[in-house]
Amino acid sequence: MSGKTRDFFGTLKSAGRTVLKEESASDCIQPVQSQVPETPPHIKKYRKSYKHQHGCTILHPGLVDAPKPQGNWLYGKKTDPSDKAGDLFKQQPEGIKELINEINEQKYASHIKEPLGTMPTRNYNWPEESKSDGFAFGQKIPPSEFTAKEVVFPPDAKRDEEGVRLMYLKSHGNFEAGEQKNREYKWNVNPTDFRFGKKDEREQEQMKKILQHELTQNQYPKTTIISKNQEDWKNYNEDPLGKPKNQAQINSRMPAIFGEMKKDEQWTAGQCINGQPTQKEVQPDIDLGRATKFGFRNQTKQGDETRAFGVPTIRNDIVKTGMKSVADPQNYGDEVPAVALLFPEKFSHMGLTEQDFLMLRNKKDIKQIFESIGIKYGIGKFEGVFKRAKEIQNTFDDKVSVKAFQLAVQEMHHID
Repeated sequence: MSGKTRDFFGTLKSAGRTVLKEESASDCIQPVQSQVPETPPHIKKYRKSYKHQHGCTILHPGLVDAPKPQGNWLYGKKTDPSDKAGDLFKQQPEGIKELINEINEQKYASHIKEPLGTMPTRNYNWPEESKSDGFAFGQKIPPSEFTAKEVVFPPDAKRDEEGVRLMYLKSHGNFEAGEQKNREYKWNVNPTDFRFGKKDEREQEQMKKILQHELTQNQYPKTTIISKNQEDWKNYNEDPLGKPKNQAQINSRMPAIFGEMKKDEQWTAGQCINGQPTQKEVQPDIDLGRATKFGFRNQTKQGDETRAFGVPTIRNDIVKTGMKSVADPQNYGDEVPAVALLFPEKFSHMGLTEQDFLMLRNKKDIKQIFESIGIKYGIGKFEGVFKRAKEIQNTFDDKVSVKAFQLAVQEMHHID
């Protein structure tokens, strides 16, 4: 039995899996790529990798396996041609049609009584007086001596007698403005002086009771005798309001002053900041704003007032070498501006610029670029996509850009 284990529970079924000699923990964590099972074809359309494909038209999962119509299939209904704007404006017939239309219109009463564009005629027999200028129907109303306000609110209107007013008060409830309503209740009190309800007594010392909520009414809290150890623990553990917290000093009741006593000094804080300079010391330097080193004063002479001293930052006047050294700090005009550093382009971390996508390339380079990212077509389909890219690029040369070929792929990727 040497080197072997003994099974004390032989009647029970063993759990787990027998470890094979050719397998290890490393093989389980990093399996061979060729042995990893692939996603079934009917499940791929639901994966994120399908939605994140480059240069492909992404369809809804329900439309991926749906049969596609043959030929140039158009969805929807074609719009029927409508009337033209010129025909709509030319509705009035001309020539013999106009005469026939006018004869047909004579039979309508509206055409006779109310002709289009003219005043309708009622065939009234007006008297001769109505034909004169300045004639008007009706009677002129003489101006009133009262205004509308005086008619609604007459200033000298006679008030009703008290009996009449009380009658209207009882029948219509016509109370005067500001008059107290009297329902003829039999009060035990005088209603003009009596007030209903209970008056709330105004509480005094409200803020004091909020800060010292333990106070009882009209007296201070009752003094209770407790253990000193309990009171000391409370003073140490709690944060008293408006007082420093006890940090377990030896004797907190002893007045102590920490730190060193400030000595009387001659200079104040303001003098330390501003100092006490003399009038000569506060005067500006003679060479303020001028170069003090000989040969660097940039002083113009007669005839060279427009002379530019120094060299420009971007050296376009120097020919750039084939390979720029890392120790060369010169800017030859080929470096990116500040806006490119603040807002870098999409593929700038890969060393690509927008001009790389717009550069014209031949058919071989385009095929090699797109095959390197997994987009491979047959000869016939590649020629069709390349032809569509030339139409997008609007060029007659046998060269297109990566951007134009990418747009063509998006349009024709689903076409077999």
